Amino acid sequence: MNQLLLLIFELLFIAVMQMVIEAFLDSDKRETQKKILNIACIVGSLYFLLQFVFNYVIKEINMIVKIPF
Repeated sequence: MNQLLLLIFELLFIAVMQMVIEAFLDSDKRETQKKILNIACIVGSLYFLLQFVFNYVIKEINMIVKIPF
């Protein structure tokens, strides 16, 4: 449960930082930088999500269901 809360806070932190940085960027002149920022935030969130899945979820599923491979 603690790991899930940590994941939620990490994703929330990324979202807040994205909103703060977007507030400082001028929408009309810096469209490319906003796209790069959005892609970076998506990749960062995906990294944390995959890290959580591989470290905790797959281990728990493996303990519940023993696959004979």
